[in-house]
Amino acid sequence: MKPTRGNRRNFLAGGAALAAAAATASAQSGPRDGEPLRIGCMNVHNYSHLLPLWGPLMNPRAEKKEIQFTGMRITHCWDIEPEKSAEFAKIYRCQAVRNFDDMLGKVDGIISGGYFMHPWAHLIHQPYLEAGLPNLINRPFSNSLLSARKMIDTAKKHNATILCPSAYEYTDATARARAWVQGKKIQCYSATNSFDEYPTHGIHGMYMIHRVITESGNPVVSVNYRGKNWHEPPAVMTYEHRDASGNSFLGTLHQIQGAWGTIHIHTPSEYGGRQFEIQPGQGFPFNQTEAWAGCIWAFERMARYKEMPESFDSLWNKMRVFMAGWKSILDGGKTVKLDEVPEDWAAPVELPSRPGDPAVGLYKKKFG
Repeated sequence: MKPTRGNRRNFLAGGAALAAAAATASAQSGPRDGEPLRIGCMNVHNYSHLLPLWGPLMNPRAEKKEIQFTGMRITHCWDIEPEKSAEFAKIYRCQAVRNFDDMLGKVDGIISGGYFMHPWAHLIHQPYLEAGLPNLINRPFSNSLLSARKMIDTAKKHNATILCPSAYEYTDATARARAWVQGKKIQCYSATNSFDEYPTHGIHGMYMIHRVITESGNPVVSVNYRGKNWHEPPAVMTYEHRDASGNSFLGTLHQIQGAWGTIHIHTPSEYGGRQFEIQPGQGFPFNQTEAWAGCIWAFERMARYKEMPESFDSLWNKMRVFMAGWKSILDGGKTVKLDEVPEDWAAPVELPSRPGDPAVGLYKKKFG
């Protein structure tokens, strides 16, 4: 069952009809033994990881002497700008679809590669979550806790899986830092990431900290974001954590230009602390695998075995920290506790660094 072209918002709200369509699609989809996973891609062009970085890992281009790095193939694509879908489809030899939900029943998983869709991710991913499919939703997950909760609740209800990654999370440096810190008492840490605005690149360091520090049993209590504004470096974010013993410690994330990610962790047993640095990789194949392939491999593993690399609680906690950072900078650098962020509050969408990009306006026109 397909939505009527004239009223897609009613389609999204039509619970029974959508559930029936999703169930049918779920029955039609599914990985087949010995065959590549069929991947549908959304938001493939503007400010998207799919066009320059993730697409080649799944659909290599012979003219660029690329090779296959995954057991997945992009078979369908959609973008809010149809001409961009057509361009992507030509480059990666897949089929462009007219409507975002036209890939139901034709794919084994969904990847959203762009930034501009995140306030509407709960709408465009809803049919695929209700079909029980694996969904990769590029950072950030949403711009409100309410919408994030809707996606998580839908995924739980329909046994779908979600990955919302930063490239920083799935690197060797982050994995080594995470392994080193296990069982240690953390005194403090300092981290850096390359930055041009908070919701697209400032979030990289936050996700790295979450994977290394927070998921090692040290939840974030509050966030302080000090800077000229949220879209110009430099800036400093301070995170207050609470360890398993109930003690508090602080860590800082420095938002700067021209750097990848680092994290320097101090413990009582390590004089001077230990630093871990993300490297982008030089030369083939490391220029493709060192920074960009990790989260795509994590998605494929999730899609094949229905095991999420992080829990729904972890996704929710990342969202709360992200939103607390927004509240802090918009409130002039005030320290914000995670519990102080209202679920129905929505963060800004437009990016001052990309004036004139039509994506947000097109999404607003289509979905409200």
